[in-house]
Parts: sequence; C-alpha cells; structure tokens
Amino acid sequence: MAITLSAETERLIEERMKETGIATPDGLVRIALQALGEAEGEDFEDLDPETQAAIERGLAQADRGEGRPWEEVREEIRARFIGKQDSSHD
Repeated sequence: MAITLSAETERLIEERMKETGIATPDGLVRIALQALGEAEGEDFEDLDPETQAAIERGLAQADRGEGRPWEEVREEIRARFIGKQDSSHD
C-alpha cells in the first residue's frame, strides 16, 4: 500500500522517531495504531471494579490539584521503561 503524507506529517513522524528511538516509520505507525486501539478499547463500565476505583482516585487527585505535569511523568516513564528496553537489547 502506497501512502502519501504531507511534509508536516513526515516532519512529525521523523521527530517522534528521534524522540522515541523507533527505527522505522512503520514501527512508529504500528505503535500509534496500537495506542489508538487501546484508547478506543474498553468502556469505563467494562473495567473491573479495582481499575474503576483507581481511575476515580486519580480523577479526585487531579481535581484537588495533586497532578503532575505531563512532561515530568513522560520523562519518568521513559527512564523506567524505554531505558530498560534499550539496555535489554545489549
């Protein structure tokens, strides 16, 4: 399948590949599609009670202003998980 992308979309893909260390556009698109599928996945009512309670606790914390900036959380996730993946391939 041939796909035509705008210059802006190509730039965004290249930027994300550099940021995440994903080697190919195909790999990036695959991960994006998986994330989209997960985002469209289960409805709240379909989740188990423990997960529903955890979400409710998180929302209550955010309402109280106890959240953390996304940039901080993203870097923590990258350090914990992406760094581990990179070192496990050595």
